[in-house]
Amino acid sequence: MNHIVLPELKKLIFKNVDCKNKVEHLILEKDTVDFTWVESNRSYDVIQVQSINILITSNKNFETSAFDYVIHSNLKFSQSNFSQGKVQLKGWIKHPSFRDYSNSEIIGSWVNNFNFKEENPATNSYGLREPQIAALYAILSHLKSKDDVIGTVVMPTGTGKTETMLSTLIANKLNKIIIAVPSDALREQIYEKFIKLGLLKKFGIVSNDVLYPRVGIWYENFKKSEDLNNFVDSSDVIVTTMNVLTNNHGEILDEINEKISNIFIDEAHHVEADTWKKVSNAFAKQKILQFTATPFRNDRKRLDGKIIYSFSLKKAQEQGYFKPIHFKSIREYDQKKADELIAHQAVEILKEDLSKGLDHILMARCADKTRANEVFEYYKQFTELNPVLVYSGIPKKKEILEAIVKKEHKIIVAVNMLGEGFDLPQLKIAAFHDIRKSLPITLQFAGRFTRTSIDSTLGNATFIANIAIAETEEELSELYAQDSDWNLLLSNLSSGQINEQIDLGDFIKGFQNLENSKIPFQNIRFALSTVVFKNIGNSFNLSRFKKGIKGYDDLEYKFYDINNDANTAVIITASKSEIEWVNYKEVYGLDWTLYVIYYDEINKLLFIHSSDKSSLYHELANAVLYKNATLIEKLDVFKSFYEIKRVSLQNVGLKEYLNRKIRFSMKVGTDIQDALSIAEQQRGEKAFVFGTGYIEGEKITLGCSYKGRIWSYLKNDIKEFIKWCNAIGGKLINPSIDPNQILKHTLIPESISKLPDIQPIYIDWSDSFYLNTEFKMNIRDEKDETNIAFCELKLISYDLINGISFEISTPSKSYKFNKLLLDVTSPNGNSIPDFNISKADSENAQIKIGNKIYSLEDYLNSNPPIVWFADGSSLQGNEFVEIKSVIRPYPIEALIPWSWVGVDLSKEAQGVNPIQIDSIQYKTLQVLEQQDFDIIYDDDFSGEIADIITIKETTDSIDVQFYHLKFAKDGLVSARVDNFYEVCGQAQKSIHWKHKSGLEFFQHLLRREEKKKNGFSRSRIEKGSKEDLERLLRIAKNHKPMNFEVFIVQPSLSKQATTSSIMTLLGVTENYLREVADIDLRVIVNE
Repeated sequence: MNHIVLPELKKLIFKNVDCKNKVEHLILEKDTVDFTWVESNRSYDVIQVQSINILITSNKNFETSAFDYVIHSNLKFSQSNFSQGKVQLKGWIKHPSFRDYSNSEIIGSWVNNFNFKEENPATNSYGLREPQIAALYAILSHLKSKDDVIGTVVMPTGTGKTETMLSTLIANKLNKIIIAVPSDALREQIYEKFIKLGLLKKFGIVSNDVLYPRVGIWYENFKKSEDLNNFVDSSDVIVTTMNVLTNNHGEILDEINEKISNIFIDEAHHVEADTWKKVSNAFAKQKILQFTATPFRNDRKRLDGKIIYSFSLKKAQEQGYFKPIHFKSIREYDQKKADELIAHQAVEILKEDLSKGLDHILMARCADKTRANEVFEYYKQFTELNPVLVYSGIPKKKEILEAIVKKEHKIIVAVNMLGEGFDLPQLKIAAFHDIRKSLPITLQFAGRFTRTSIDSTLGNATFIANIAIAETEEELSELYAQDSDWNLLLSNLSSGQINEQIDLGDFIKGFQNLENSKIPFQNIRFALSTVVFKNIGNSFNLSRFKKGIKGYDDLEYKFYDINNDANTAVIITASKSEIEWVNYKEVYGLDWTLYVIYYDEINKLLFIHSSDKSSLYHELANAVLYKNATLIEKLDVFKSFYEIKRVSLQNVGLKEYLNRKIRFSMKVGTDIQDALSIAEQQRGEKAFVFGTGYIEGEKITLGCSYKGRIWSYLKNDIKEFIKWCNAIGGKLINPSIDPNQILKHTLIPESISKLPDIQPIYIDWSDSFYLNTEFKMNIRDEKDETNIAFCELKLISYDLINGISFEISTPSKSYKFNKLLLDVTSPNGNSIPDFNISKADSENAQIKIGNKIYSLEDYLNSNPPIVWFADGSSLQGNEFVEIKSVIRPYPIEALIPWSWVGVDLSKEAQGVNPIQIDSIQYKTLQVLEQQDFDIIYDDDFSGEIADIITIKETTDSIDVQFYHLKFAKDGLVSARVDNFYEVCGQAQKSIHWKHKSGLEFFQHLLRREEKKKNGFSRSRIEKGSKEDLERLLRIAKNHKPMNFEVFIVQPSLSKQATTSSIMTLLGVTENYLREVADIDLRVIVNE
């Protein structure tokens, strides 16, 4: 028996000469049939198929009334040509079914011809998958209810959204629909699917009697409204892009709304807010159905409408639509190096997969065409894998895509595409050179399984990303925020270079019941707080917590999980709460509570955190510790402050005992001294204290309550909570720590009305000033405006009688101010210390911070600068803070002696033109240039961080050194302490840059790169280049750690002839740098 493929029968219903838009109607699909020859002559041949005679001719204009079925072929359909495979059947010339069909006729053929047939893989029976049937029932219910609400269907990539849309069309007999898609590629794909009704006929979901819909494809807007009306009227289904649809006027959209029964929005997460608003305003809400793989738009806002069906990623994995996705992380701060490393890692994985017989393809994802071309350079060397570059507008894009589908390329470098609208299950390796806004959908695409025969050649997916880039951590966080099921689907293959996010991932995998949690553990972040219990027994059992939470079994929602390796339990509960404004049982709120319980086996301590602070959780502790729990409370909790440097208490709660009465009061600011004094005199006790301080150079907050609670303002995740608990726990049980002595050295402000008789060394901006980024701040007047990077706050004079004079200098002028301490009289007649800052010149200067402008005088009074003194004490406004701890002098043996032969010690700076080659700065630069630095930078002059800055990038960090230089008074080597006052102040002032971002640091250097003085200019970069600074800026943007070191260079001091006053002053500076910034001080002097 001979076989032949009969051509499809398709009719062009509508085609406008002015545009590409068209409507086509598929009447019959291609069909492979058996046939026999009936007749053959010179003009034609006749074959018989299922008792029907079909005439085949190579004359496309052939006419006959004797035959109803006529096909056009390229050659005569002779047995010889047929046997040699030369004949092609090009199309129907005549067919009884080739006619116009009305909408009612087509819809009528769908009645009672849809079968809810479910697939059965065990018997190889095709049909709709479980999520498709479930979604279809949900959609039909939604459409029948006619609620005035947008319906949203969430189905992960690969679970069959398109067949679900097709089934919705037929099963609900929708009269006329528009399908809006995000891209041209998806428009073509959906068009082809709806023309042929996808797999519905092949799988027997619809009967053969069902007529295909007339499908219009809308490429561009019509010039005439009547053409649009004819196009819509001629179609049963219209496929277009969201851009084409929303580029129409509102009146046209209103007309379309009147004509259609429904609008399907496919891949709705792509729709931007403004576009979406235009659609939702134009179309009746009950007509709109959204189909999406994620309920979050690309701008991370949740899609509007009601989710009528959602098929979870967890279920998709359980039913075989997804397999786990391996995460291979690299850490590299330089983008070019990162691109190269990602490419080599990805290709290595691809080659390994191919060697195992897996039919995998690698996709490298880039943000734009420029990046794609850059990245392709790293892949093109692997010629045996035939890498290809593809993006919108690339020449021969159609041919490239066809070759990709044929699997001719094993490496594809693409721009944010090959996701939706591109069906290539072999794409199993995703290399993210740029990750922004692409992670959830791309991972779904790579992780899906087809559940067909090709699965035997597919393995697990892998994605590679650079965790040194801040965006990667943000995207991973957002991934878990959108769907906690990613906990199950994403496994970590990190290469030992693990950041906190990946480390947290490993910790979280120790929990056993993550799949039952509605809340992603990665995104649980809370203000750290705890109560701590000592276990006086030896047993503990975290799973006994239920006995300690009253009414646990009756809670509306409850979830718990235990990490036995980390001795940590997480419990999440919700209880019903009444709504104040309505008395109706069906309307209620939910009060959510988080518990984190951690047991430290070494110290036998149980830590309990709860978001509900109304209890100390004795019952919970006794349940876990078998009634052997003793709360750590009263004075012992204040041990938490042990080893915290420069503690500054913000407030103290005090219980005062007055005869038989107890008075509670809260003290703040200068009243804290009174509170501590009362406590020391045993006339009262501290109810709570809260303050700030420094640990290893990082500012922290800590509070302790006499009742037993310990807290911080710091928010962090579960793993960091455990680290925080461990740091506190050892202190609480240390018998050598006296809780009464811990706060003896607290920095407490004292209100004064007379200046202290101490040597000032420098004046600095307030802490609030440094919270702003430098580039957003300018000093200005009627004529000039100068960025703060070029301004300097300087102390002019300090006089016990006449007060303090200081100035803010810019390259072109200075603004002078006076500060006085004074006494003011309160309404009750008491004298109260106060201060006032007033301008000392006629300039009406302002400070601009962002978009806000303040009088500079008013700003300084609201944010008074801080004067620092030689003994480490400070004065801000009228609040004087004295250092109570004993500070050791700087060790003489640590001084670094240099030879300064040929240097004029009275000359500090090298200048601009001419260069002062006998200056201290020039000599220092010459020495530094002999060392291994990437950048040496002359930052001298107003607004400087330091006189010289050196930078060296290492594998793990960016190492920065600040060199602060000062000339010798009278140009002589001496033991004068006043040679050190200013330079010590500059050293202390510079450490603010430790607490600013690396991005701001390099922006400062780039902004000041040109050094100008007296009409001359030169680059400040003594070694390296501006391009090197820009490269380091990009690296710093990704939070590569920065290490700092501070040098004081003062050749006026001989190492052989130091004085105690100089070494004490240096000791104060060293102590400040170490406690506030964990930075070492080095001092270079004379031999």
